Amino acid sequence: MSDEPRPPPGESGAPRSRRLLSRARFLGLLAGGAALGALSTRVFGLVDGWRENTVEDGRPVFDRATYRLTVDGLVARPLSLDYDSLRSLPAVRQVSDFHCVEGWRVPNVRWDGVRFQSLAELVGPLPDARYVTFHSLGGVYRDSLSLTQARLPGVLIAYDLDGAPLSRVRGAPARLVMPRMFGYKGPKWLTRVEFRDRQDLGYWEQRGWRVDAWIRSSG
Repeated sequence: MSDEPRPPPGESGAPRSRRLLSRARFLGLLAGGAALGALSTRVFGLVDGWRENTVEDGRPVFDRATYRLTVDGLVARPLSLDYDSLRSLPAVRQVSDFHCVEGWRVPNVRWDGVRFQSLAELVGPLPDARYVTFHSLGGVYRDSLSLTQARLPGVLIAYDLDGAPLSRVRGAPARLVMPRMFGYKGPKWLTRVEFRDRQDLGYWEQRGWRVDAWIRSSG
């Protein structure tokens, strides 16, 4: 998911030297020792086919009464949407597989939400806007896409999973879905969509993973 710790053996999620360093960090955590650098990962096991990993200090709490999704940065018409306003935007439903860089996947996940492209049309990216950073409620996790990537079909701001609102563990109130890339590119607990002129390195990219995390079968 959006906070995946490492690729499995044989994956090319990062250069070899960086993969080895990050694996050493993760093994240190499993052994109960101090992690190298600032890495902090908690693994909660498999739930309904999903492996639950998080780097947040506890999962962020979504308060429907105060929540806002801010869409700003290099745009002509910044937005601040409460939860009901987000859900009132034109919605789509799509079915896609979720791929984790660790090697597991959840097939045929049904997502409901708003196309990123629809959101972009509402705010009007300025000519200098070339990248988009997606921020999590917890303030720790974020990741980014180029504006071209974010506009691909299938890129979704999702608020429902398999016909029900996202649970806290799945990323309520909303999460980014980018089916053609590994799950760490899709932050959960989404609170801000920021249009930028330069690419912002995400949590795991700062620790060695690829910025463009294409799944091999579709990259």
